[in-house]
Amino acid sequence: MVAILAAIGWSKTGSAFTPEQPIDFSHRDHIRSDRLECALCHSGAGRSAVAGLPPVERCMGCHRFVLPANPGVTMLRREWEAGKTIRWVKVNTLPRFVRFNHQAHALAQVECRTCHGDVAAMNRIARVAPLTMGWCVQCHRDRHAPDDCLTCHY
Repeated sequence: MVAILAAIGWSKTGSAFTPEQPIDFSHRDHIRSDRLECALCHSGAGRSAVAGLPPVERCMGCHRFVLPANPGVTMLRREWEAGKTIRWVKVNTLPRFVRFNHQAHALAQVECRTCHGDVAAMNRIARVAPLTMGWCVQCHRDRHAPDDCLTCHY
């Protein structure tokens, strides 16, 4: 299993999987140092089922002026100038038969760190929660949230 994961670009750090990304992006720098909120880049989290990833244009809104000589920013600018998007590797995935809604969780005031961990401490994003059915059901029960099958499977 580890060999298969390594072959598709995944590495194992402790108990968390941390895929290599096309650009070395540090959440720690953006959250702790720059004090950016998650919703600035993941704007769909509070208003739709999918949190989404920022378009290159949003990144370049700052990085045209902030750290333009940084190697990662140079790669970003190259993609932006070519009219391309960054092909980020998805870290937290659920099976297609599971319906997860970020907006519902945001409205219930579930913090991002509940599922995504302390992203502010991560240089490279890692999947830290198992995101299994049992893990999710237990969270729902702990918060007195609906836990019937149709909550996630419809």
